[in-house]
Parts: sequence; C-alpha cells; structure tokens
Amino acid sequence: MKTAPQFILAAACVLVCSGGMTPAQTQQSSCADLETVNVEFEARTFPAQKIGDAVLFHAGMYVDADGAPNAYGPHNRGLDFTANALRGGRFLSVALHPDGSPVIQRSGRYKGFYVSTTSLHNAGGSPTAPATYVDARKIPYIVLPPEFMKQFGVALGDLALVTNQENGRSSFAIFADVGPHGKIGEGSVALARALGLNDNPRNGGTGSSSIAYLVFPKSGLGPGKLRTAKEIKTSALRTFRRWGGARRLRACSTSELASARSR
Repeated sequence: MKTAPQFILAAACVLVCSGGMTPAQTQQSSCADLETVNVEFEARTFPAQKIGDAVLFHAGMYVDADGAPNAYGPHNRGLDFTANALRGGRFLSVALHPDGSPVIQRSGRYKGFYVSTTSLHNAGGSPTAPATYVDARKIPYIVLPPEFMKQFGVALGDLALVTNQENGRSSFAIFADVGPHGKIGEGSVALARALGLNDNPRNGGTGSSSIAYLVFPKSGLGPGKLRTAKEIKTSALRTFRRWGGARRLRACSTSELASARSR
C-alpha cells in the first residue's frame, strides 16, 4: 500500500499546528497500533490501515453531484449525466413518486431539474425538497461502499480528513452518501474543488491513487442530521486533534515506511 508521506503531514500541519498540541495529541503520538487490513470486494481485495479509531486508505476520486439541486435533469441538463443517476434502468439518486417516476422541481431557480438525493438527509425534511439533502456544490463529502461501512463500523455523518498528495491540499469532509458495492474513491463537487481537482462531475476528479482518506468511525451525529461546511470543519478538526493530529500522522507515516522497507 502507498505510504502517507510529507504531503499529508504538511496539509495536516496547516490544519492543526497553529492551534498547539493538546494533551490528547501528546498522548497519542505513537503508531504502535497501526494495522493493515484488507477490505474484500467481490472482484478485488482493497488495502486499508486501521490507526487507533481511524481508518486510512488511498484511492482516486470520482466527482459526485448528488444532492445538488441541479445535479440531474431531463435530457442531461444537470451537472452530471442523467445516466449516472440510474442503475439497472431505475433512478437511485433522485426522489421518486410512488409510481417510480422522478420528482421534478416545479418552481425556483432550478425549476425543471430532478430532486437529487443523498443517503444522509434531514430526517425532518420533505423527501421531495432539495434542501433535505446534502448539496454537493457546497458541502465537502465522501462516498463509501457498504463493505467499507460494515468492516470498520462507519456510519453516515462520520467525519474525515481528505488530502490530495499531488499538491498537498486538504479538506475535512463528512460521509454523506453510500456508493455501489466494490466502488471506492468518490467525493462531492465541493470536496474536489477544495483539493484542487477538476470539480466537473462529467469529466473531473482523478484516477490516480493520490487521494488519502482518513476516516473517523463513530465521529458523527448519525443519520438524519445535516451539518454546515463550517460545522464539519470545526467538528472534524476537533476529532482529528483528539485522535492525535499531525504528530500521530507523522509517526504512522514513519512506521509504515519502515515496515515497507523491511518487507
């Protein structure tokens, strides 16, 4: 598996070093509990690392428009191809009427577009209202498959630190959408933009395994509760610092590099 070297450390330091070292961060400066774990997908084995109560993996990034009020529309009018909201000929990423037809917005700026959905949504919102879902244009979020959720106990609403190792840019994010089985490495328009990637869902993102995802299971508010981008940043920063922050990430990077050299 690819190591998590200076780019992650530099980005993490930008996010947390200015705040000083907390007692918890000092206590969790070692990486003795780093463990490489394989996620078994149907067609392949995918490597990840458990580091205490966090999980680190590397992958590319597809750009996801789900949840944006203009994500999809008839005749490919949306940010993304309408075909990407379908699976097996059925709509899976838009709100549906009882007869299975997609809900179309009847007023407002995005009149005529479908109501795009995300797995994480406001439990008190209307299923046919765009505001009920996580807007991919505004909220940095990640998408994870069911196998990853089950193996590591990750739930909707959990938090993450995502880093582009090509340029060192980093962003905190929320787990807001459950993806297809066996597919990993996907983030919202806002996340791609924050990482300096092409944020166009039709042709953006990256196929290179240069994106590092550090996910914190059991760190969120759970399904049914949305957060603003500011709240995600504040809560994820607190979680990252509690986990050990840049110091622990540096120790784990050094440990993993030494292990790779010894093999």
